[in-house]
Amino acid sequence: MKIIAERIYTPNLVLDPLTLADMDAIFAIAREKNSIEDFQFVAKSIDDVKTWLEPSYHDPDTMTWMIKLQKRIIGLFEVCLEAEYSDWDHDICRIGYFLDWREQRKGYATEALLAVIDWVFNNTDIKRIEAGVTCHNTPSYRILEKAGFICEKIVKANWKWYNDVYDSAYYFLLKPPAE
Repeated sequence: MKIIAERIYTPNLVLDPLTLADMDAIFAIAREKNSIEDFQFVAKSIDDVKTWLEPSYHDPDTMTWMIKLQKRIIGLFEVCLEAEYSDWDHDICRIGYFLDWREQRKGYATEALLAVIDWVFNNTDIKRIEAGVTCHNTPSYRILEKAGFICEKIVKANWKWYNDVYDSAYYFLLKPPAE
């Protein structure tokens, strides 16, 4: 299933599909440890960001949006058409997102998450969305829970972040039945 990310509007944000021109702005956020926790890595150079994001720019199974506040990129939201931890093999995606640490705890991640959930369930055949978060990252798992995600399992000591090892919680959200 090939899906093309479209611009998404929320009351405070615009989520625009990733372009190669966005790499510098993403690097400015991804080089900050406080912004990128629970994602993949802290970028040490713009080349790190390009190596990480350029494949998703061309991959039909990945949709990536830049989260913008008043035309300024404040984060990234990614949807991959594959399972993170379950054995579902179709109609599923996994999500990941991060925000500039200076924009966290203002409701923007929740707003972006709810908009992407709505877009995914209304524009694709996806029936299950999965997300993983480290158990110590309380704000991130609370965002998922506010959006209706259910914690399905906890895996002990499976996420290494710098020199610390953390447990991870895996969440899912099912598409609501049609009315």
